[in-house]
Amino acid sequence: MYAWFDGVMNYTTIDTIFDPAKGSVDINSFSGSADDSGSRIYPFKLMKTYQPYDKGNNTLVYMELWGDNDTALWGNYDFAKSIKAGMEKFNIPYSGEWGFIETHSYWPINHMVAPEENALACNECHSNEGRLSHIDGVYIPATGKNRWLDMIGLLVILGTLAGVLGHAAIRGIAAKRRRS
Repeated sequence: MYAWFDGVMNYTTIDTIFDPAKGSVDINSFSGSADDSGSRIYPFKLMKTYQPYDKGNNTLVYMELWGDNDTALWGNYDFAKSIKAGMEKFNIPYSGEWGFIETHSYWPINHMVAPEENALACNECHSNEGRLSHIDGVYIPATGKNRWLDMIGLLVILGTLAGVLGHAAIRGIAAKRRRS
C-alpha cells in the first residue's frame, strides 16, 4: 500500500489500552500528510493477523512461546496457560480472560525492491484503480481524480508532439529546397 509518510512510526506497547469494539488494533502506525512538506508518498507492506489480548484490560498480552515446561505454547498449544505464564513472567496485570483481535502492522518497504524485469508499469499507479488512486492531496496523472486536468495534460503532450514533428517537417522541406 502507499501512503503519505513523514518518517515517524508510532508503536503499540504492552500497556497500550485499546477499544476492541473498533474492530482492529494497529500494532504500529505512521504519520504524514499531503499538507506536510516533510512527507512523501511511501510504499508499505500491510500485514494483517489475529493476536491474543487480555479481554479484561484491553491490552495485548505476552505469551510463553517455547521452553521445556507445560506452559510453552509450542509444546502444548494451550493459549490460556501460555498467556498466564507470559504475563506472570513480566509481572504485568492480567484479568485471566483472553480472546483474539485483528491486528494491523505497517512495514515501510526499504528493501525487497523488485528487479528491473519485474518493475511496475506506468499504468499500475497511473490509472483509476491503480496503486496510488487513494492518495489524496496531490494530483497524480491518469488516476481519474481530475478529468479536465488529465485532458489538458494530454492536449499539451499531443500539442508538443505535433509541434516537434511539424518543426522537423518544415526543416526537412526547407533543407530540400536549398539543395535544389
